[in-house]
Amino acid sequence: MNIINLTLANIKRYLKSPHLILPMIFVPLVMIFFVSSSVNNSNGSLFEQQIALVCNKDGKYESKLIDELGDNMTLFDIKDKEKAIDLLKNNDISSVIVLNNNFSVDIDNSVSPKVTSFKTSNGGGSLLTESNINKFISKSLKYKEDGNINTSIITSNIIKKESSLLGSDVLSVFMISYFLYLCSGVFCMDLLSLRKSNVLRRMLSTKNKDFHIIFSLCFSLFLVQAFFSSLALILANIIHGDNISIPTILLICANSFVSTGLVIFICRLFKKESYVFLTTSFYCLISIILCLGDLLPSLNINSQLFNKLSMISPFYWIFEVANGGNIYISIFALLLMGLVFMTCGSFKLKDFARN
Repeated sequence: MNIINLTLANIKRYLKSPHLILPMIFVPLVMIFFVSSSVNNSNGSLFEQQIALVCNKDGKYESKLIDELGDNMTLFDIKDKEKAIDLLKNNDISSVIVLNNNFSVDIDNSVSPKVTSFKTSNGGGSLLTESNINKFISKSLKYKEDGNINTSIITSNIIKKESSLLGSDVLSVFMISYFLYLCSGVFCMDLLSLRKSNVLRRMLSTKNKDFHIIFSLCFSLFLVQAFFSSLALILANIIHGDNISIPTILLICANSFVSTGLVIFICRLFKKESYVFLTTSFYCLISIILCLGDLLPSLNINSQLFNKLSMISPFYWIFEVANGGNIYISIFALLLMGLVFMTCGSFKLKDFARN
């Protein structure tokens, strides 16, 4: 009963500190809106995954089209079409565009060639490329500009891929989790301020046991972070018109648990406030660097060592779900990560309060 009362008291203390709570909701929402707008304005070129082009690479018009499309293409011969489709199903590429074997012949005969786009969603990350292909074909066929004529030549086919529970939530989950870890420095400062103001010493003078006090501090911190981070995700989904997924909220809660463990670990490791924000910022920076391959697929980072190291980043497990991985395995991995921080950061409250 003492643990429950202490936890409620700590939650009330957090709720009376809007400078701790409000940024957890509004800052991630602003970041999500800003990044989404930036990606849309830049046509998503930086975040766009590789697109496979299946064609006769030696064809007259095919060669010209390949030169115009640039380097963000993986080329396959007509006979290797199924290999390209398998890559799409495994989420290694965002879409497959197939030019028929008579592409050049059809254009020479002033006939619209058959072009098929295979993707896993209506966007599929290939809209800009499809538009460029349409323009190339129109120019090659010498179509006259007429706003009343639909010159869209490409036929789209949506195929089934490995399921991903995150879907379009990946940006929201990533931004909210990133801010969770960034904010861990603020909660470290809050915990250290309790020590500095002798609040912890006064709590030790009561009948409450050390374990009850430290558990209530950790549990209340976890509940506050999990609740308001989940609320931020729900608001982001409402704004974007996306469905609210319980497993996705559990993924946010798992990241909240890791963040709580990180707070305890840092407070145990550094008892001086000057090191807190430097440490949390460094942790966020390293975690993002380790996941650059997933965050920016266009970088094409294929180092096996780098991929192994990225597993120690909490962001890795978010992108693992986004790429079709099992969300519950990712949640379990995050819980283990949080337990490691808790174990490394466990301390005797008396020593922490008095030193």
